[in-house]
Amino acid sequence: MRPPGLSSAALAEMRRLRLPRNYFAETRTSLRLQPEKILCFVRKGQQEIASESLVRHQHHRYVLVIPWQEAGEVHVDDRRFSLKHPHALLIFPFQFHHGFNFKRDKMLWQFVTFELKDGAALEALRLAPLRRLKVQDLRLLSMLIEVWSDVRRQDELADWLALILKRLIKTPSAMGRKRPGESKNFSSLFLRINQYCLLHLHRLFGLKELSAHLSISESYLRASFRRETGMSLGQHLRRLRLQKAMGLLLQSDLSITQVAERCGFDSIFTFSRSFRRFNGLTAREYRRRFSEA
Repeated sequence: MRPPGLSSAALAEMRRLRLPRNYFAETRTSLRLQPEKILCFVRKGQQEIASESLVRHQHHRYVLVIPWQEAGEVHVDDRRFSLKHPHALLIFPFQFHHGFNFKRDKMLWQFVTFELKDGAALEALRLAPLRRLKVQDLRLLSMLIEVWSDVRRQDELADWLALILKRLIKTPSAMGRKRPGESKNFSSLFLRINQYCLLHLHRLFGLKELSAHLSISESYLRASFRRETGMSLGQHLRRLRLQKAMGLLLQSDLSITQVAERCGFDSIFTFSRSFRRFNGLTAREYRRRFSEA
């Protein structure tokens, strides 16, 4: 007789389990994810996002978007993503985004916002943030809502979300197939690029230094990056510098000149011009507006 609450599939898997050879062996993971300050909510209609659809805005947190009902499009920085069930999209801190073009007034989209002290493990999602979820992923997301809704289980939130994020990294991309002749290993190359850039944003460095570190030619690096991302490596590096600057403006007492220096800008003039072009605000205006938010 099958125990109540246990599916036949789970019972079959349980019967396949064997005694361990070593009772003291441990299973370890290299992914360190400890989400904090988690917030879960849903949007149910076009009117709820109407005021946001005309303005590019950003969160200072990670935003996980899951469209359960109705398809739509979301702009993240200068990229457009078409979302439908069973997709999930991860938006990184300080990325501009807005949604639009929902086919019907009624929708049901789940949003999970959170913070991470160390988000290095999620960098694998920066290039391809749109993922196609599996049935188990959807079950975990629905379970997250159940836990969120139960005050007695709030201490479980971080564990559930960490599990979802770890699975999200490994789920298939929904970005479409690679084009002919495109490097199959470029996603890993992108991670190596980001790892180096994020460690050296405090100083100026060029394509020659980066290509030497990666042991590839400058021309291949430049062409491959543009083919994969649709932007130049210089644009990407400038965006990383500015997003770091945005974080320092809100999370430190550094002067604007010091922020510019720590983000690798050669002059306050260059920083001010780039910052305003990127945000539509001066660094001082940005700090004043969002520090009070």
